[in-house]
Amino acid sequence: MKKKFLSVLIAGALGVCVLTGCQKAPEVSADSDVYHAKSSLEGEVENIVAKESDTNTAGTDKPKSEGSCDALVGTEENGIWICAEVPAAPQTARTLTLQKRDDWDTEKLKELLDSENGNVQDITEEHLAQWEKELSEMNEEDKPVEWMNFGDDSLMILSDGQKEVSFARNTSVSYVDEILKKNCDVIYKEAPEIDVIRESETVPAQFPVSHAKDILLEKLAVLDITEIHISRALYYELDGTAFYELTFTPSYETIGVASEFGQIVRGEVQPRGTAWITEDGIATMSLEDYCGKITEQSENGKILTFSQVTDILGKYLENNTFCGNSKAKLTQAELVYYPTLRESELILTPAWHIYIPLNEMMDAMESGDKAWQEAFESGAAWNIYLDAVTGELIKVE
Repeated sequence: MKKKFLSVLIAGALGVCVLTGCQKAPEVSADSDVYHAKSSLEGEVENIVAKESDTNTAGTDKPKSEGSCDALVGTEENGIWICAEVPAAPQTARTLTLQKRDDWDTEKLKELLDSENGNVQDITEEHLAQWEKELSEMNEEDKPVEWMNFGDDSLMILSDGQKEVSFARNTSVSYVDEILKKNCDVIYKEAPEIDVIRESETVPAQFPVSHAKDILLEKLAVLDITEIHISRALYYELDGTAFYELTFTPSYETIGVASEFGQIVRGEVQPRGTAWITEDGIATMSLEDYCGKITEQSENGKILTFSQVTDILGKYLENNTFCGNSKAKLTQAELVYYPTLRESELILTPAWHIYIPLNEMMDAMESGDKAWQEAFESGAAWNIYLDAVTGELIKVE
């Protein structure tokens, strides 16, 4: 669909958490009339984790090659159909703790701005005054919702009249080149959208996405960011001029941070980077809740194999921890870091992510796919995060 925008409201409506299960009555405990879930589930999960981990202790530095999965996990009555390529994964990973930056200053922002005319001004107060004026003129119902964010309330904005950079909350950065952005705006309004990840055969040889990534990484190197994971790459071209719209997240030793969250909930932090990249440079770039500094790392934990993952999910389905639909395909599987805000720190936990992208599910439903229509109506899982070390469910929608 041409430049489809999936709103927060749609994401919220589709993102109903199904961790409450399939509403099957739990068993009565042996010594009381209090209803509760089966006490054996946690032990069953721990047994699956221990069983294959014990046989998988050699060569821990080598990635595990997984291949593909096309199988029903659970039963026809309550199961999930995973039909996805499974990436190679490292055998071990750490849980990371990030805090806000304390080492970026005006000089760092000037370096990021890379002004050609040298007439750099601090426009922070001017911006804040304009924002206060706009807020005062808004009706209460039109004012933006305050969300939880990673970081503090600091802000610094520099401009040279053509380019502008900002550093907010000591965790978020933005950059814009007004001339390049205006050119991209014209193309964006008129040119067809090409998803180069889903339609790789249409990628132009003269401007491959790898070149756009290199341009972006060169700019990010100023911020000491050397590794990213691109989750979406859209290509636009008009009259011989082109640009990419990239969606990306930080990456740590090849493991990217989660980018498909589903429902947007107060208190959650969702690190996200977006950029418009032309052959001449970056038109815009935004890194939200992204730039934290690693302050602590856990000991290495063994990453579950995907066969362990499916066995564990089977146990959760068997115990009706969440609902599935055996006819609706979950098309993606990846190993990512799941972010959790804990007081002033962002905790990144290795997680297996099994899901169908929200835009693909919407396409399926709009095209009359009965399986996904039934799955949505029944509250079946479409977005599953599983702790990649312990096997615990982090999030299910």
